[in-house]
Amino acid sequence: MSPWGYLLFTAWAAPIATLSEGRWLAGLALVETAFGLVWSRRGMRLLGHPRFWMLVLAAVILGAFLLGEPDVGLGPLSLSREGFTAGLEMAGRAFTLALAFNLGLGSLSLSDVVAVFDRLRLRGLGFATALAMNLLGTLQEMATVTLQTIRLRGGLRRPWTALRLFLITTMANTLRYRDEIVNAAAARAFDPLKNPSRPLPLQRADLWLMIVLAGYTGALLAVR
Repeated sequence: MSPWGYLLFTAWAAPIATLSEGRWLAGLALVETAFGLVWSRRGMRLLGHPRFWMLVLAAVILGAFLLGEPDVGLGPLSLSREGFTAGLEMAGRAFTLALAFNLGLGSLSLSDVVAVFDRLRLRGLGFATALAMNLLGTLQEMATVTLQTIRLRGGLRRPWTALRLFLITTMANTLRYRDEIVNAAAARAFDPLKNPSRPLPLQRADLWLMIVLAGYTGALLAVR
């Protein structure tokens, strides 16, 4: 599948997840799971993260306790069936939204992102976006090292001073690293506006995906 197919899936699944409810959310989750198993195994890794399931479970629990009138006793606690149903729907919506973005946008490589922006005649923006995405891991590592350095020197005893030092050090390292990248690109005479764009033709899988998504959308509109 080409990057256009992944972008199409995300652009389709996000509003459908927002507007769907009940069994249609379950159907969307099945469609997303099938899409992930066929075309985006890397995006399915989200289902293996305990934090993701804790977030989904928290939506169900909070809905049962905070929404609706309590009508079910559970020891010293009182739960609401209406709140449980609403929380279950919120959890399903959060599940489908997160999975949609992870299967679609999360499956694109940096070169795919640059190529998509190039085809949309936004070449400089594509290069900047890819560079920012590529820097996330480095920035996280620099922030972790800065925090550990402050902690080992006893800086956490004065929280506001530690916060100021952390922000200043992280920003200074980020700007220094940015200058190094710009200088390296300039030394190699790299110009994103003159770099030839990579062609992104539609694949047969993209067409099959469009047919399946159109059929699901038609069924949803017919029932509504």
